[in-house]
Amino acid sequence: MLLKLQEGKVLRKRAFTLIELLVVIAIIAILAAILFPVFARARENARKAACMSNQKQIGLAAMMYVQDYDEHYPMMQFTTALRWYNVLQPYAKSKQVFVCPTSGPAGSTTSYGWNISGRWHGTANGMTWVGNGFGYTPTQPDTPDHSVGLSLAAITEPSTTIMLTDPTSNGYGSNGVAAVGYLTKDYMPVLHGGQAYNTPPVTDFSGGGNYLFADGHVKFLQASRAFCSGMWDVDKTMTTHLCTPFQP
Repeated sequence: MLLKLQEGKVLRKRAFTLIELLVVIAIIAILAAILFPVFARARENARKAACMSNQKQIGLAAMMYVQDYDEHYPMMQFTTALRWYNVLQPYAKSKQVFVCPTSGPAGSTTSYGWNISGRWHGTANGMTWVGNGFGYTPTQPDTPDHSVGLSLAAITEPSTTIMLTDPTSNGYGSNGVAAVGYLTKDYMPVLHGGQAYNTPPVTDFSGGGNYLFADGHVKFLQASRAFCSGMWDVDKTMTTHLCTPFQP
């Protein structure tokens, strides 16, 4: 563009050269490559915090249930139409707290898993379906004393006993209902900081999940820390378990 000046002089307005434009585009691309992962991590941290908050509310609901039902916890499933989240929902007064924002609904109404049998289940003292968790079904209790519904008194170390977990990413059909600590490391939550939710087979165990403990506190654990840990067991004196420590 030409601009007329006084005394008949002409000034040519300088435009960007192609090289300058390419440099600007390259700088923008570099900044985007740096900032987008940061924004993604910040968004996931917010979701992780929301999942943790949900679990704390579920823990409060569980304690209210225990007080109302003769100091016994719910089982994972009483009937196919009545599961742990169904009986806790009236105490939580919300269905949304049973859905982790990172995963969304999984397997059922909820996306969290109830610790059904700890690290072991089998036959003991002539009884089948004896386990070391909070309970599976009335015909398959999976509790240490084979009771239908774990008693509050049975938990001697509530601060180190897992009750509930985030969902796993292995596509297991009951991700949103049950949690187990002994089958394979693929059953450990890795959706926070690791592999994307529901993308089996799990190959990235760098992430982890939130865990609700029997005393009501929630803690983030990496998959390598949680798998086959004694934290899954209600009865800490039971030394039999069906797994070996985590191996990447």
